[in-house]
Order: sequence, then C-alpha cells, then structure tokens
Amino acid sequence: MHIPYLTDKYKDIKRFQFVVNVLIKHGLGHIISRLNLEHHLSFWRRIVHRSTPEAHEIWLSVPERLRLAMEELGPTFIKFGQILSARPDIIPAEYIKEFEKLQDNIRPFSFEDVRAVIKKDLRLEIEDLFNEFSAQPMAAASIAQVHRAVLSSSLSPVVVKIQRPGIEEIIETDLHILLALASLMEKRIPSTKRYNPVGIIREFERSIRKELDFTKEAYHIEQFRKNFQDEPTIYIPRVYWELTSKRILTMEAIDGIKVNDIKRIEEAGLDPKVIAKNGAKAILKQVFIDGFFHGDPHPGNILCLEGNRLAFLDFGIVGRIDERMQQNIADAILGMLLKNTQQIIDCFWRLGTIDEDVDKQALKADLDAFVERYYEIPLEKLKIGRMLQDVLEIAIKNNLKILPEFLLLAKTLIVMEGVGLMLDPTFEIISLVQPIVSSVVKKRLAPSKVFHDVLKLTAELGSLIKTLPQEIDLLLKKLQSGKLKIEFEHQGLGDLLKECDRASNRLSFAMIVAATIIASSLMVQANIGPLVWGIPLLGLIGFIISGILGMFLLVLIIISGRF
Repeated sequence: MHIPYLTDKYKDIKRFQFVVNVLIKHGLGHIISRLNLEHHLSFWRRIVHRSTPEAHEIWLSVPERLRLAMEELGPTFIKFGQILSARPDIIPAEYIKEFEKLQDNIRPFSFEDVRAVIKKDLRLEIEDLFNEFSAQPMAAASIAQVHRAVLSSSLSPVVVKIQRPGIEEIIETDLHILLALASLMEKRIPSTKRYNPVGIIREFERSIRKELDFTKEAYHIEQFRKNFQDEPTIYIPRVYWELTSKRILTMEAIDGIKVNDIKRIEEAGLDPKVIAKNGAKAILKQVFIDGFFHGDPHPGNILCLEGNRLAFLDFGIVGRIDERMQQNIADAILGMLLKNTQQIIDCFWRLGTIDEDVDKQALKADLDAFVERYYEIPLEKLKIGRMLQDVLEIAIKNNLKILPEFLLLAKTLIVMEGVGLMLDPTFEIISLVQPIVSSVVKKRLAPSKVFHDVLKLTAELGSLIKTLPQEIDLLLKKLQSGKLKIEFEHQGLGDLLKECDRASNRLSFAMIVAATIIASSLMVQANIGPLVWGIPLLGLIGFIISGILGMFLLVLIIISGRF
C-alpha cells in the first residue's frame, strides 16, 4: 500500500515499521488496525497481532500508554506531544494532562562530539575560543545541551548551547512518518478531517525547523533586548554573534535565583510582590505593545536579579500577533471584564473563528452563562487564567476555529498569572490588564490612527478601481473565445485510481499464471518431446514458472494485509 509523504528510503521504511511496532508494544494496536497498517508489522507480530500492553502497563490508561510510546520513540514525538499538550481544541483533557508530563530525559552526548561541532561550525578548537569550557553540560535535552564557558577574548562568562549531532536527520525522518500517519488518519478515519491532522503536522514541522536553527533564537533574543532596552526591571542576555551558528548559540551567562525559589528570593532581600508585578507588566507589554512575546515563561525560564529585576531565558518558542489581532483580543478581554456577550462574539467573528455552520444561538447562550457566572464577582477578584480557560472550553464546545497564536497567548497569560500567584497570593493581574487593554482600544480611536487607516483604505480602493476594468475585460474576452477554464479538484480519487490500477495489475498477473498452467497442461497432454522423466520438458518448465509466479502473487497479497 502506498503511503503519502513516506519516502522509499530504507531507513524511513525501517523507522516506520519501528513506530508501528512500538505502538503495538504499548497496547495501541487498535490505532494500527484503524489505519490499516498491519502489513507493516513484523511477521511474528502479524501472526499473533495483539492490542494488550506490556505486563507492567496492563493497568495504565490509553493516554498513559501513548505518552510512554512517545517517550520511547524519541525527540520528535516528545516535542510533538508537548505541542499537543497546549491544544485543548483538538485533544481531550485526559490526554493533555498526560502529555504535560513528557520530558526530555535524554542522556548528554559526549564531549568529543561537542568539540567536533564547534570545530566544524566555528572553524577553531575549543581552546582557541574559550579560556574555560565545562566538559559536563549544565542541562541536556533532546535537541541540544548547554555548557558553561569563559571567553578567551574578554574572560566573560557565557553559556553555549550546542545541537545534538545527527538530530536534524532523525527529525526529518520522523516528520515524514508523522505526515504519513496524519494523512492515513484523514483517509481511514473521516471524523478526524475536521481537525486537519496534516495541517497540524505542517504547523509542527515549521515550529521544530525553527528550533533547529539557533540563529533564529539569537534574532529573537536581539529583538527582546531592543524592546526592553529602556525597561530597568527586565534584563535580556546578550548574544555573542561571532560564536553563534545554526547549531551553536553563545550568550551571556546570567546568575540569578529561579522565580519559584521563594525562600532564596526572600533571603536575598528581594520583594516577591514587586517581582510578580514586574513580570506581569513585562508579559503584557510583549503582548499588547510589542506584538512579540515569550511563549514559554515557566519558572525555569525566569531568573530574579538584584533590585527585583527579572531575566528571561530560552527564546526558542515565541509568539507574534499583529495589530489587528491585538485590537480584537483587547476587545474580547474588555468584553469579558465588562460582561458584554455581544462584544465577545463580535471579536470571535472578526478573528475568523466562527464558521457559517456554527450555531450562533447556542454560542450566545454559553457566553451568556459565562457572563452570568462572573457577574457578581468583584473586578479585582477575577482570575484571567480561569476566565481564559472557560472561554476556550466554550470555543471547543461550539466548534470554533481557534488560532494557534491565541492558544499560545492564552497559555502564556495563564502561566504568568500562576507565577504571580506563587510569588504573591494576593496578586491581581486584572488590575494590570485593564489599563493596558483600555489603552490598546483607545489607540485605535486616536485621530492619527483613524487618519492612517483611511489613507490605507483609500489607496487599496484606488488600486482596485484601476485594475477592476482590466480584470473584467479579460474575463469577458476569455468567455467569448471559449477559453475560460474552470478547474475542479477531486478529493480522494487519486488513491482510488491507484487501488484500481493495482487491482487490475494483479488480475492480469493472475490471468497470465492461469494461461501458463493451461498451456503447460496441453503440452503434457500432447506428449510433445523432448521428455524429462517421461514428462514433456516445455510443459514441465511451464508448471515450474507458474508455481513460482503463483507463490510470488500469494506473498504479495499476504504482505498487503488483504488476504
């Protein structure tokens, strides 16, 4: 069976078979059956095909077994599971809870490999570039590991992030496999089409390819440094570009206290309440002013520095929202705060999340219930995280299209509010959200902004007026000459034609085998010489060829899994 996106390379086929067997090993055979992948099992697995998990996993739930399978399958599948854990719009809550446990528990690679990567990318030995370089990494993950070092040129302490050798090739193969599985899901399980599995993998592909290019993360850091250059409460590390490449990122080492280590923060004479407020203000500035925000502000990526300052680390995951989305998100949050149902619906509509087939009455009823739930709660007691989670649940229930940027933004605000409450149990992010959101809305109504929008609209309208007569004239000429063409795309017929072609080839093959047997029988019956053991030689050869061809056809049918 031809599988879209899967190459014919031997290593890709072997890796695909390994993935299938790992799923079977963890008791996920029902997935293999629904995707019709039994023929990719080893011969013994196919004979004793079973969906029961290993003995030590017998009492585990399906989400737990799927998590274990992802961990065994390695970096790409672990990263994909981590991405899925932030997508409540496409997977159930019990899977999200389990996928959040996925960790990059990967052994560090050798110091010899570190030397080889640095020598290849930076053209010099470690000793020529660094006065000190720790042989043991301070952290190791699936894509890279981090070492402490001291520069030879300035004796500045730095951290060096080095990509795992061969990881790009592994991820490339696994992406083909994930695309193949997603394509089969759309084909074999029609109900999954509404979630666009292939589109999800394509989105993941773009994300992980960016993570594999460390120069992109370096540009992210530079952008954050520029955005916060006038903010004394936030510090962003410096990038050393002369020691940075696609596989190496060298940046300033920052020694601080992790934001979740309350005891050390207080012992250092810092104020957790001030730190909480500074962190929240920084995230809100990133979202509603810069349109460029840190997508993973968990406690491990934030350090507390002297003077109640904060340093952000790890800029591999970032979010971008344009001015239009900023305005609509601000309107939606204000709608939640003002308990205005129609304003929230209008924002959903402008963002393109409401399709024509959405039951708008049911959506309005759910939002009315949402507003009613928070109606009696004082503004200062509202929790933005809880409200965003409720809105996401309403969106999922009503089959709204949820933009990935909005999901990342919601996750960022929820995590940041959680960090703030950890530092200060009386922390009220609403008191910080309301003024900045109001300023975004007022900005849209400013005379200069209105004037700019009118000029832009006028220019676009002028361009349309100029080109419209030409387009209409071209259309009419094609219509008059009979050259107007309309293209139709048939979904799914390509695979049907391939199956028909394959079936006709097998039928022709079987007819040839049958004809050879009949011809050989006639030769034997006519007793035409020369003879071998009293049997005509040509008839004997015909029977042997027919037997070989027949066995070959039988093996092909068994391997295809459609015997």
